[in-house]
Amino acid sequence: MNDGTKIPKNHRDAALAYAALGIKVFRVRRDKAPYANCPRCDKASSIYVKHRPEECQCGVPTCHGFWAATTNPALIHKWWTEEPDANVGAPCKLNGWAVLDIDPRNGGHTSLSALEQRVGVLPGTVMQITGGDGLHILYQAPAFDLPGQPFPGIDFKHNGYILLAPSVHSSGSRYQWPGDGRFRKPTTPWPAALLPAKERRAVPAPRPAARRHTFPSVRTAGRPGGGRMWTVEDLVQHVMDGREGDRNNTFFFAACRAHELAEQNLISLSEAETALMHAAAAVGLTDSEARNSFDSAATRPSDRTWAA
Repeated sequence: MNDGTKIPKNHRDAALAYAALGIKVFRVRRDKAPYANCPRCDKASSIYVKHRPEECQCGVPTCHGFWAATTNPALIHKWWTEEPDANVGAPCKLNGWAVLDIDPRNGGHTSLSALEQRVGVLPGTVMQITGGDGLHILYQAPAFDLPGQPFPGIDFKHNGYILLAPSVHSSGSRYQWPGDGRFRKPTTPWPAALLPAKERRAVPAPRPAARRHTFPSVRTAGRPGGGRMWTVEDLVQHVMDGREGDRNNTFFFAACRAHELAEQNLISLSEAETALMHAAAAVGLTDSEARNSFDSAATRPSDRTWAA
């Protein structure tokens, strides 16, 4: 029987508790941008070397972002002693997880209800209440890559990462495991009905409900004028998920969305700028590259009709 593990409220002790369970963790800033995690990438360090992540010499594929995630207690102790309030991040795929990220601000609860009407009630598993009143539903990862955002307000987190309790959301609320607050490793496989169609062919899918539900449109659940309602956290995640060789374009896209949303008073431009510059550094863009892209985005042609 899996009685679970009580997670301490102190961030460092929580990170150590997760690591003791074999879960790889890493530091994340309050704006969800990861820290650079080795001295060669720390600009305040005497041995800082300007380089891209793929050129890092710290001994891992890249020391930036979730690639730095570890179960090493000495390193975890060092990280959170340096930054006691750093949030606790966990890469999904590297920990064998796939996560449904339900965001109520963008219609996630409505989409989840419609999804279950279509494919049947999803299998019970471990869940986490996010600091933004959303929900993380954790499953064991499938052997296939998953689409990033299949429905309004729902992300499939597979190649990305999530924050773990007791991390603090930008709203000031904490992430938490429901009920008794204990963490239990997910043991339920990713639902077959949510596999990509080409991988699902061999798996009989549940019959849809007699009543057919329509998923909310992006326009209904999104920003004024249509398109996805991006938050600062979404923009940071988009930068972090950018593929090697396309990071400048990915960052520029995020910067354009930031300026556009700020013009509509939907986000704070200064908050977005700070978060995106941290994210740019974490994926290996130089200060000048990121600054030029961000400033260029301010003078972009109008693209408000672009449904991202």
